[in-house]
Amino acid sequence: MSDTQGLRRKLVEYVEYVRALEQNVLLQLDSLILNTRDPELAGIFRQHKEETRDQQRRLRERRTALGRGLGLSSARKDLAAIAAAQVKGVGDVLRPDKGVQNARDAFVTEHAEIAAYELLGRLAERAGDRETAEVARVNRAEEEAMAARIAENWDRFLDLDLREQGLGSRA
Repeated sequence: MSDTQGLRRKLVEYVEYVRALEQNVLLQLDSLILNTRDPELAGIFRQHKEETRDQQRRLRERRTALGRGLGLSSARKDLAAIAAAQVKGVGDVLRPDKGVQNARDAFVTEHAEIAAYELLGRLAERAGDRETAEVARVNRAEEEAMAARIAENWDRFLDLDLREQGLGSRA
């Protein structure tokens, strides 16, 4: 197998990996929306859910363009992502300090996605696939914007949890 073929195969695998990651994020966002009592904060997660759907669509289009449809490997990754998100969703309902913990988890997830898209873009460039590199750039920018929205609202998340525990908000 030539280096070009090997890079292309690796690129297809990585597109599928990132798409499975986004599938997991969609399920996590459902839990975040359900467990966030502040309508404006829940709205941030709803907006990102729409962005995540668009990201998945762009990744599906690239996977198709690269010549690979949904295969067994991808289906297994999807099932693993769904199972992990369901377990996390149950935990989200039961744990104390839901707002702060959920915001923290979302912030960490956004940075994992940023890293995944950074690596996808670099791999796509090495494989000579400018279209996939552009998808990675666009998706990464959306993830960076979401991480910034969460960071801008740390005090709101904290205030929400403190109020729910009868501790008031900031002095």
